[in-house]
Amino acid sequence: MKTIKITTTLILFTSLFFSCQNEKKELIDITIFEENGLDNFNVLPRTAFNVVTDSAQFLFDEQDYYRILSSEIKVSPPIFQNDVFKVRVFVRKTFVGDSNEFGFLVRTYTKDGKIKDEKVIASSSGDLRCEGKVTSDLKIITTCPEGYETVAQIENDGSIKLIENE
Repeated sequence: MKTIKITTTLILFTSLFFSCQNEKKELIDITIFEENGLDNFNVLPRTAFNVVTDSAQFLFDEQDYYRILSSEIKVSPPIFQNDVFKVRVFVRKTFVGDSNEFGFLVRTYTKDGKIKDEKVIASSSGDLRCEGKVTSDLKIITTCPEGYETVAQIENDGSIKLIENE
């Protein structure tokens, strides 16, 4: 009888312990879908991407200015920040032919606002329809057609390192 009580108590404690474990949540999750014949995207959690009107010199590099001439670029508020770096997501929308093309870029910045590193997270350029997410442990996971997956890690200094490419 004592063994049953101890076993039951251990099972109950174990189930409570594991149910309270922190799940890896996505800081941002981007999916691309077709609506009325045009590509569109869904971002969870809902994130407002804003046209950059101030501080553009800090958020953009020289190549971005050329991109702005042919497309609309918007930026999210930081999805992560600490004392060393912050992470933002950019979306670039281009109308090509009779459809929209989207590109999403994860970019890290140093504490003093300089661009540290960047990686494409999702894209609907041409026939490519890659989707992506940034997890709470700062992994950037991009999934493309036919199961092709790329995993990168945002390091403690804000650099982005490719860790898996299947």
